[in-house]
Amino acid sequence: MLSPDKLQDFIAMLATDGEPGLAAGVYADGQLVSSATAGCAVIEHGVPVTEHTAFDLASVSKHLTSACLLLLARDGLVDLDADLRAALPELRLTQPVTLRQCLTHTAGLRDYFALCGIAGLPVLGITQDRFADLVTGQAELDFPAGSAFSYSNTGYALAALLVRRVTGSGLAQFARERVFGPLGMTATLFREDVSLLVPRLAAGYLAGPAGAGRPDPVFRRSDVTEEVVGDGAIVTTLADLAAWHSFMATGAVLGADIRDGLLARQVLADGTPIGYALGLESIDVGGQAAWWHSGSWAGYRAAVIYLPGQRAGVSVLANRNDRYASHVALAVARALVAGGDPVAHYQALAGIPAPAARADAGARGLAGLWHEPDQDLFLRFEADAGHLVLREHGDEQRFVLATDGSWHGTGAAASGTYTADGGSLIAGWGLSARPEGRYRRAEPAAEGPSSLPVPAGIFRNEELRAYAELKAGESGALTVVIGLAPPRRLRPAGDGVWRSSGHGEEAGGATEAGPLTVRLTQDASALLVSVPGAHHVRFDRVPDAPADRAILRGLRGAR
Repeated sequence: MLSPDKLQDFIAMLATDGEPGLAAGVYADGQLVSSATAGCAVIEHGVPVTEHTAFDLASVSKHLTSACLLLLARDGLVDLDADLRAALPELRLTQPVTLRQCLTHTAGLRDYFALCGIAGLPVLGITQDRFADLVTGQAELDFPAGSAFSYSNTGYALAALLVRRVTGSGLAQFARERVFGPLGMTATLFREDVSLLVPRLAAGYLAGPAGAGRPDPVFRRSDVTEEVVGDGAIVTTLADLAAWHSFMATGAVLGADIRDGLLARQVLADGTPIGYALGLESIDVGGQAAWWHSGSWAGYRAAVIYLPGQRAGVSVLANRNDRYASHVALAVARALVAGGDPVAHYQALAGIPAPAARADAGARGLAGLWHEPDQDLFLRFEADAGHLVLREHGDEQRFVLATDGSWHGTGAAASGTYTADGGSLIAGWGLSARPEGRYRRAEPAAEGPSSLPVPAGIFRNEELRAYAELKAGESGALTVVIGLAPPRRLRPAGDGVWRSSGHGEEAGGATEAGPLTVRLTQDASALLVSVPGAHHVRFDRVPDAPADRAILRGLRGAR
């Protein structure tokens, strides 16, 4: 067993006084047998983190949501394999989607965060009713349900709507009465109303880059304002999670059938197995089968690892985004399984750095524009002092080359890897290194002027009830304005294809979040807009009618 002193030294290395904090717990046979905390729950008031500090679990909440749905299935109130449209007839989906597909990210549902990003709809303050209004308008899927895996928060938030429909109350109350209450998790809840006080709640913080003459990052607050539940929103503590680890180890209280249902390995429609179960993903820890999930939202990061063979587990909770909680949890889990110091295991997770000359040559060799055809997304990499760097979208992301040939993300990008493979660049994510796309180098001519005329005009997507306007500028420059989103300057990426550089003309050079691709259909009748989590969202050309232009001007003025 990992000694408490080693665990405390490890966590103290990652968070110091005056910074946001970390809390790590080791559980055996359902008991919190060791815990370590460091840093502040609330920097402004110097409140220290303890095992009773409450943190937002973000997407770690997903398998607890799945447990609620499994309980309802056992009650005979829901059917995991029935068409979801029968229970939620307001859905406009043109294809059947099942609850199981929602819970395994195989439904093809477009991520609602991505849809908000396309149309400029605010995620801040989004409620379950606003979510329902957005998603029930969606008719198309990114791919046929059951045919592929693509992580989407939409399916879990829809599951919460289903709970509200069949119980008459909602997921928060159901979980309180059927899960948290019976397990004795008195400090755990779905935070469906962010105005309610949560005892000992840590504030979330985002790390900004160190400034000139200032080696340490500067932190800023990032409070949760969203009230959509199911895909996230559970608040809990290290101490309270002991009861949940007991359930995951033994099936106690809720039933072994519910625990086993959470860990049931899933397959695609063609029989291809996937590593994702119901809100948990399979990984290997020191040669032992394990289950894992992470979460990240509004300055919080969380991770859990379950080790069924040892009836043990690890939880890591953080209120800062510059520490990858999953790596912290994996280092602790490896120390439990294989022994040794978690510090050494943690350092090994970044890989053994490749020699500087090899890294520099490798970065220069991969610099340039890359395209992922299935998602229709572009990434431009730069080489900088032996690092592979993404700068165009959001905060700068840096990747370092390890001797295994993979480029490992650093800081807030630590969850991602890129690996060169036969002329392609494979994006990996998380502890499972789940493939997130295979990028191919774009042709050098792709960034030259398009041979097609600029398709300036107005387009509309009925699912989002949003307009898109393409405007031509000087020297062939093109700007797209979609819904209430700021203008995005587009660069050529091939004939009839443009990509966002991440900077808006009228937004004063403000950085946009994530890549965006605009593709003109062959007959020039529509635009296909793609972002991470939503692919080829179709905007049909609107006739040049004065009424439509008046509507568009009104929307611009309201922004």
